Amino acid sequence: MPQDEPRADFLARMMRLYRGLPERVTPAGQYLLAVTLALAMLGLDTRRTQAYSLFAVAAAMLLTAAVWTLRRRPQVQIECRLPERATALAPLRIQARVRRTDGRPIRDLMLSFPRPHRWGSSVRYDPPRVFLESAEGPAEGQTEFCALRRGRYILRGPAARWMDPLRLAGTRATSLPDQALLVYPRYYSMDSFLTPVGRRYQPGGIPLSSNTGDAIEFIGTREYREGDPMRNIHWRSWARRGAPVVKEYQEEYFCRIALVLDTFLPARMTLANEREFEAGITVLASIADFFSRSEFVVDILAAGPDIYEVSAGRSLAYLDNILDVLACLEPCHDLPFTTIGPHLFEKLAQLTSVVVVLQDWDEARQSFLRRVATLGTSVKAIVVHDGPTAIPWQGAAAELGDISRLSTQEVEQQLARAQAGTRGSPRAGK
Repeated sequence: MPQDEPRADFLARMMRLYRGLPERVTPAGQYLLAVTLALAMLGLDTRRTQAYSLFAVAAAMLLTAAVWTLRRRPQVQIECRLPERATALAPLRIQARVRRTDGRPIRDLMLSFPRPHRWGSSVRYDPPRVFLESAEGPAEGQTEFCALRRGRYILRGPAARWMDPLRLAGTRATSLPDQALLVYPRYYSMDSFLTPVGRRYQPGGIPLSSNTGDAIEFIGTREYREGDPMRNIHWRSWARRGAPVVKEYQEEYFCRIALVLDTFLPARMTLANEREFEAGITVLASIADFFSRSEFVVDILAAGPDIYEVSAGRSLAYLDNILDVLACLEPCHDLPFTTIGPHLFEKLAQLTSVVVVLQDWDEARQSFLRRVATLGTSVKAIVVHDGPTAIPWQGAAAELGDISRLSTQEVEQQLARAQAGTRGSPRAGK
């Protein structure tokens, strides 16, 4: 075992060198390196070919660039604000400003935007590197960032390197610290979303209402009755009529909704299962966006085995809370309805509606919705599934409520129409 430790350390260093090679060597340098290796193979027999002379020239250029990279890292200050939130497939413009700490001009400086270690292939910078020149003052560069999939990324900070005169390779970098980024799922804006809603009296109406209005609605005045609180007296009407008059209110009744997302997928997922899962997340995010622009209150998000209380009142910005959860959501390989059922049913007593986005329709899911309906809560279910479901869902609509079905192709069509209408996602980032 002790003999294996130096070997493992050597392999780790080689891996770090291999990963850092594309960051320190430009595409031109990588191309020249490949040409040099090819010329070395062709020029092994110096009697039959003169390729070794070309190899000597190419190797000399690489050696010169390698010696140049031994310079110390640039003494510069980088100003760049990386996004904290973004939406999948929605490009963002990132601007950076670089200034030398000694006030001298900027020459042969490369600013690169490295990909994160995890899911690096899902992040694109266009261009990934910018060459900066400035005779006096700071130099500015910009790139376009785009994440291809939702998730939580650790973005590596922009890095600045001195380049050799041929711009083949760079020195060690001066970089900004890493930063976390949440990439939201794609979603589209709904003009309308019909859901069977009821109105239940909310005993916590005042704290559950927004700060922009009262929890009870003023509907008029009436004569004073014994026991009425003094704070409800309408003094102007009393002065006009000569008799005590109090203000009359109507108790607040409003709609509170729970969103439930089915995250169950088999352990051996197929590409079709993954598409349905992502389409279901898109549908739920679109529904949450619609409710955030309406007078409804979304209190609970049940995603897989977990339950999140995402809001505390009407007109609050709970959409960010929901999208934060959906950005990091992973499939669940154990059927979650038996797990979340007891905890969710306790909270449903105060709710008026439950909107459920399902991956399939079977006995377990139908039993869960039947239990929800027995609580007096309105149910709307959307099955996001390609092909026939495990059991037919059409006959359950009369018993459980509004049930519909969407295919992944229909979800993509909605996203395409939204993108064509807005030329981008409704939330690009923060």
